[in-house]
Amino acid sequence: MSAAADFPIFATMVTDLLDSRSLAEQRAEELDRLLAEVEALHEPDSNGDCPTCLTEAPCVTFGLLHRDLTFERACVNVRDRTTVDLTAIEQPDRPVVPRLAALLATPNPAMDRAFAALIGKSVDPPND
Repeated sequence: MSAAADFPIFATMVTDLLDSRSLAEQRAEELDRLLAEVEALHEPDSNGDCPTCLTEAPCVTFGLLHRDLTFERACVNVRDRTTVDLTAIEQPDRPVVPRLAALLATPNPAMDRAFAALIGKSVDPPND
């Protein structure tokens, strides 16, 4: 009689651990490849800028990848930078989206008629 037959629980545990180990090793290899790809994206260019973040090098992501920055310090660095309005850059002729307060302050006869109908009050039609 084999040892696996004598102790089926232990044999199952060992095979499950071996399967889990191989899955963990595959996942570690995937994460290493992903980390290398992210690092390549944030490698400073010849001008010394990050081509992905479009900021001066080293960018926050590069600092985090190399453990030069803690997460808290990276958040402080990002907060201190000026924001880039991508809509203005990519679509300069796009009209400005009005604020909600301005939209609600605009008279809307259709809404007035709808509310009047709900409460059973008659409203005169607009004189256009």
